[in-house]
Amino acid sequence: MFKSAYVPASGSYTLGTLRRNRLLIALVGLQILCAIAVGFYLQLSFWGSTAPIILAVAFKLFYFMVANFLLFRLGYAIFVVKPKKPIHWMLADLRSILTDGVRVPDVVMTYLSMVGLIVTYTFLKDVIHSLNPSLWDTQFAQWDRMLHGGYDVWQLLWPVLGHPLVTTAINFAYHAWFPLIYLAVCVACLDRRNPSRNMVFLVAFVLCWFVGGNIVATIFASVGPVYYEPFGLGDTYLPQMELLRSSHEISPVWALNVQQGLLDGYLNNGAIRGISAMPSMHVASTVVVTLYGFSYSRWLGWALTAFTAVIMLGSVHLAWHYAVDGYASVGLSLGFWWLAKKLTARFGPAT
Repeated sequence: MFKSAYVPASGSYTLGTLRRNRLLIALVGLQILCAIAVGFYLQLSFWGSTAPIILAVAFKLFYFMVANFLLFRLGYAIFVVKPKKPIHWMLADLRSILTDGVRVPDVVMTYLSMVGLIVTYTFLKDVIHSLNPSLWDTQFAQWDRMLHGGYDVWQLLWPVLGHPLVTTAINFAYHAWFPLIYLAVCVACLDRRNPSRNMVFLVAFVLCWFVGGNIVATIFASVGPVYYEPFGLGDTYLPQMELLRSSHEISPVWALNVQQGLLDGYLNNGAIRGISAMPSMHVASTVVVTLYGFSYSRWLGWALTAFTAVIMLGSVHLAWHYAVDGYASVGLSLGFWWLAKKLTARFGPAT
């Protein structure tokens, strides 16, 4: 059972904050140490490479957190508290929160941990092919066909999802993943009502990106169907790319521009250049968010389950991933969630 009581630990608030968040700090710290070691091995400066990214990520996440917090509290004031002067109530509410010696340090600590996670993940993702130049793509493509009656999975999906408007809708959902992930992280950092519930999510989230997105992705280095031909693996997926381009002429397929930009960044050492397909981080992280949603309510969990299904289909339909990438991602995320619950019960927020 999780401990949900939330009172200051003995000693200073700083020590209490470190104690309550020690599991999260340890995992992100381990990831940073791995990045420093990798940078030393590759003769790259981890700090020099990530300094601009740190500032960008820190600002974006901070802005998103503040905006979401203010909108949530305003809605709470208008629809729940219903004060005569909502703005005055909000100012008083904000003052009470900022003077809370426990809540604010914990929010800052989880926020800094997420910044560290995102920045370090990006650095390690960028060097995957330097650490492991071998690619598993041909094997993954074969496994897809073996599991799906000898067909590439996109061929089975195209008769159902190939209409230009449907493809655009799927692409829209695929891009909606970004604000969803930011929103989930913001909720986990800001909602202090049940620290154990949030810690389970944050720990699973870190495991997802560090173990799944960095370690597993490096071991099983791959680039996905969209880059099968540019990486010299053959023309197997050119028909799919041609169909997506034809669809784009009728209704926008924004993924094509993103895919080209990512390839250009990879070839020209651009700011965004990490290419990795196994596991699908879109699918893996959405599964973790879905499990987090179930911890709040059943209807939210099922709504996110439907969104996860769309993301999984879109990952193949838009040529980002093989189907086996998604299957592996679901299994990994379920395992990370189970492990996060065990670790949080043992090392989570203290009563």
